[in-house]
Amino acid sequence: MTFLRMMSSGNPSPRTNSEPLMPLILTAKMVADAAQVGLRLHTALLKLLDLPAVQNRRAATLAKELGVGRMTCQRITKLGKPTAPSPGAGSLAELPGVHGLKQFLNALRNKSSAEEQLAEAFEATAAFEELLRQLGLSQTSFSAALELYQKANDPDQQLARRTALFEAASGVTGQAADHTISILAFRPSASGAINFEQIAMRGYAGMRASESAMPIRLPINMAYSDFRNVTSEEAARQPQHLVESFSTKPLPSIDQRVIKSEHLAHLVNPEHIPSGESFDCFARQRNLWSVKSVGKHKAIWLYVDYPTKQCTFDVYFHRTIAEPHQASGDCHMWGTSLLAPPEDLWMTRFANQMTFSELGCGIGQDSPTTHKSHKALTQDMFDHEGWEPSEFMGYRCSMAFPIWRSGMCVVLEEFS
Repeated sequence: MTFLRMMSSGNPSPRTNSEPLMPLILTAKMVADAAQVGLRLHTALLKLLDLPAVQNRRAATLAKELGVGRMTCQRITKLGKPTAPSPGAGSLAELPGVHGLKQFLNALRNKSSAEEQLAEAFEATAAFEELLRQLGLSQTSFSAALELYQKANDPDQQLARRTALFEAASGVTGQAADHTISILAFRPSASGAINFEQIAMRGYAGMRASESAMPIRLPINMAYSDFRNVTSEEAARQPQHLVESFSTKPLPSIDQRVIKSEHLAHLVNPEHIPSGESFDCFARQRNLWSVKSVGKHKAIWLYVDYPTKQCTFDVYFHRTIAEPHQASGDCHMWGTSLLAPPEDLWMTRFANQMTFSELGCGIGQDSPTTHKSHKALTQDMFDHEGWEPSEFMGYRCSMAFPIWRSGMCVVLEEFS
């Protein structure tokens, strides 16, 4: 209810006891504003600790002399100690509430003539009160909302939660991989109705599957043009071929199955691999694209089919494709494509989870988190087709413990 009032009115009311206890989702601007208020209040109160009426007094003594609550005095005098919280948004949760601050300042005014320092502290307290009023939160509710914000934006906590998801998904599916890798390259084609050629190297390293687990399908990529799914008729996928030099020997068998008479699925049946023992499996593929309408917005997707510790998705575009475009990357959840295109960020996006980087011309340097043979896989892909890597610009999406059943995408937007 508070959030709705904030959207419809410039004067939100503070929460009442009858309202839901769900913390408000703070924005980066809200936190930045709170940090300024916290710094201002911290600075003003610190000056008061040097006044003769306050200096070197214990909280219990100060509380008795001013007639103010002991806890209020403890929180204020703590600012002068090495254990004091750093000034900022978080310090607002450690200070007394607005009522306690006003009570302390009014009592101190009767004991001190330092009007300038007191006026500064009163103004800083008023700014704190105005911040809470604008947010429609009490100090306690603000503290809960700030904790939620910090957890959501702490990379270490994000990784811990994704690790827990990986462990749970691996247990449920009986499948897990150390690495999921997909490497693609695109170049224009002037051959009849074909407008793009694509080569790919895709597969898994350190894949494990329990005896009762479903077979492993080699990852495939989907494409969107101006938010329209490029159909199978426009993407003539040629059969995948195992790359023996990067796959476990004896090689897992490949079953080719036709689904709905249109889509060819490549399923890895690890019949030669003991249950739970890891195996590597990589395949190359060449596709011809006849996209009917190539719009200004293009996106190539890799879906995270299986729980994996590290996912790396590289896309190389011929410089004639890359130069007129701005490239970016994102991570989205599955399941909403029936309602909206995957690029609708407000609806599907996982915030601040994935790393997107530009690899430059040719074959970029491997990241420390990628598979040890990643660069060799890339080189093999280009060498097998006789494509010159220096003619291509590379882009990478990567994530440690990617969210199972999410999708990574590399997006190209034409410069306006």
